[in-house]
Amino acid sequence: MSRPEIQAPPEIFYNDEEACKYTSSSRIIDIQAKLSERALELLALPNDGVPRLLLDIGCGSGLSGETLSENGHEWIGLDISE
Repeated sequence: MSRPEIQAPPEIFYNDEEACKYTSSSRIIDIQAKLSERALELLALPNDGVPRLLLDIGCGSGLSGETLSENGHEWIGLDISE
């Protein structure tokens, strides 16, 4: 299966309507939370209770940021979308 943006302009697949579908899907939210938890594990941050400031490049709608916040961290999200 090829990427949607190769088949048509990105605006067709990546717009407000699709973002809303993405952020309201419980399955997607669960998957994104698990991926974010795993990313935190891989960072191997010290377990000293000190919140870290993390940069989420390509944050999209910010689902990963929710997990970062829930784990006590501050985060800055950066995305090319409007």
